[in-house]
Amino acid sequence: MSGLLGQGALVNWGGVVADQEDDYNAWHSIEHMPERLGVPGFRRGRRGIGVEGTAEDQKYFMMYEAESADVFVSAPYLARLNDPTPWTRRILSAYVAPSRTVCRVRQSIGRGVGGWNATAQFSAPLGEIDWLPAIARIAGVLGVHLLDGDGALGQQPTAEKTFRESRGDVDRTVAAAILVDAYDPRAAETALREVVDRLTGVVLQAPIATLYRTQHVIVANDAR
Repeated sequence: MSGLLGQGALVNWGGVVADQEDDYNAWHSIEHMPERLGVPGFRRGRRGIGVEGTAEDQKYFMMYEAESADVFVSAPYLARLNDPTPWTRRILSAYVAPSRTVCRVRQSIGRGVGGWNATAQFSAPLGEIDWLPAIARIAGVLGVHLLDGDGALGQQPTAEKTFRESRGDVDRTVAAAILVDAYDPRAAETALREVVDRLTGVVLQAPIATLYRTQHVIVANDAR
């Protein structure tokens, strides 16, 4: 079983200036995701919001799945990044602590998207991992996905990047990430805790571990 729709993923974490959050959510659902899913090679997009207590700079999780990581440096996609709409310029200028990484999908197990996502962000590459199937078997878990970040790919100085970094925070990247899809928040929390426990003592720096409620999911057909 393969949960993600392709071999490439663009993962984003961050916050938004509080008084612009409603505008941000409307923009991301109404304009941004449909625009992105209209780019050749994009397969699916999602947005999640952190549960109560989530740090403001990690409040939102956004992800795009694509046929390959190369889609995120393709000419049609770069054309969009260099021609942002007025709404996009306004929203990107309200980003707080943006994080944006092009990833290659190393392993993906599962079926579909859950109403809950748990994410673990790593600052250093992950070595061999053979226990993802055990995470996928946790009751309530729908899928688990291992992503390898490429800190060099997709970091061109585009127009969108200029607006996104306009508040002084430069785009952060991750070296790796593990994403859990679940239909039950307790299952997502259990899976996330097990991921962190398995890697304690293996990675030098503890991951940023966060639980999100899925807000919106869109596939390519929805953009037509």
